[in-house]
Amino acid sequence: MRMLSLSHPLPHRQLDNYSIFTAPTIFDYDAIIVDPAAMLATIAEAADATAEHLTHADVAVVNGETTEAGTGLAELLRRRRDEFARALDRGAVVAVFTSPQATINSVSGFSGCDRYFFLPAPAGLGWNPALLRGGEGTAAIVHNHAHTFAPVIDVLRPDLLYRAYFDDRVPGFAQAASVFARSPGGAPLGVEFAVGNGSVIFLPARKGRGGSVAPAVASAIVEAMQARLAVDDAEQPRWLDQHAVAGLAEREAAVTAASDHRDGAEAELTAAESAAAELALVRDVLWRGGEHSLQPVVVRCFELLGFNRRASDRPLILHAPRGALHVEVAASRDAVDMAAHYRLRARLDDAIERELVAPRGIVVANGQRMQAPADRDAPYEPSLRIAAEATGYALLTADRLFEAATSALDGADDDALAAIRQHLFETDGLVEFDEAMPAGSEQQAVEEQPIAEPADEEQAAEEPEPAQQSAGGEGSN
Repeated sequence: MRMLSLSHPLPHRQLDNYSIFTAPTIFDYDAIIVDPAAMLATIAEAADATAEHLTHADVAVVNGETTEAGTGLAELLRRRRDEFARALDRGAVVAVFTSPQATINSVSGFSGCDRYFFLPAPAGLGWNPALLRGGEGTAAIVHNHAHTFAPVIDVLRPDLLYRAYFDDRVPGFAQAASVFARSPGGAPLGVEFAVGNGSVIFLPARKGRGGSVAPAVASAIVEAMQARLAVDDAEQPRWLDQHAVAGLAEREAAVTAASDHRDGAEAELTAAESAAAELALVRDVLWRGGEHSLQPVVVRCFELLGFNRRASDRPLILHAPRGALHVEVAASRDAVDMAAHYRLRARLDDAIERELVAPRGIVVANGQRMQAPADRDAPYEPSLRIAAEATGYALLTADRLFEAATSALDGADDDALAAIRQHLFETDGLVEFDEAMPAGSEQQAVEEQPIAEPADEEQAAEEPEPAQQSAGGEGSN
């Protein structure tokens, strides 16, 4: 029997060690080991783009919507949550190295992602700070030696440093929990909960995730899992239904009804989260950094203004009735530098050489991205604005794009949106929308005259990325 260990590498021939991203489908395992603290740290890396992460199928994990280029982080985490629920419904055993609750808010479309987002809880309880209390200690005492995971506590003891314990005074704990190990002061450290048709078994945390003790811990957990899952899995005999138990049919019907109600509520939750994430993308344009993180939210804002993106357009090209915009995005905690200019200039020169037309370009700059928009006094280097004016392309700051997108959400009419697009096509240098966004009834009609686009859009979509980069800063993409 293969077993899965997530974010806590354990050396054993029966253990498959993965991260929350690289693991195969979780409900294909009957025995799962999880380190929530390390898992949340990995999620934070993906959310903040401080490290690159891939799925089991080698698809990039991106903090945004799922696209051809990557899997959306929020969608992947919801999928993992569903996989854990299905695993427990199948009777899986999930062993958890206990940590206190913690939350990150940087996952786009998944507000309040916490250390236990993946784990269903027993009815009436939640993995919250009221139940999981922070604490530190190096001793654990087994109170139920008959429990299959009691030997694991004995092996953990030389390497034990628990970070949390359960508050057994919380209403509902005594009815839902089975405690097999406590601290010297009596706080529950080794606790089992029945969840679905399976079990969740909490273990005190180790000092580290490697070391000389790791092989012994791995063997003890594997043996405990084997003992726990050593049941007869044969198919239920057909004649069993002929032996009635008073009230069983009614209770099974109640379970079915409750399950249907849960499925409906989960569907409503998913729809509500998706709708909220759609609008959150617009706001995210104010702070996102890095190409994979910033580009999807920029595209969403331009879509609200009447542009669309074709799947074959790489690098990014956005289309409107007036024509096409070759788009470069750039972000920095400081002022955006000239790197985006060099990339865009190389693209435009290449298009002129191949297509004999002068394409229209734009740089979307999200400089000083961690400051409030009103406090951004230098979001781009002056040389970038001068280059845009001299070369003949538009420079648009992220906060101005946000204002334009929110005006579209607030009901700006077709004429107002056409005027915004006109500014993007006709302004060389810094784009301001003050005159393009009056009240809808006062907006003068704008005539959008098409301009030439490249004859072969598929060929234009395959333009090579220019190698020229500028040094310094957080990164131009």
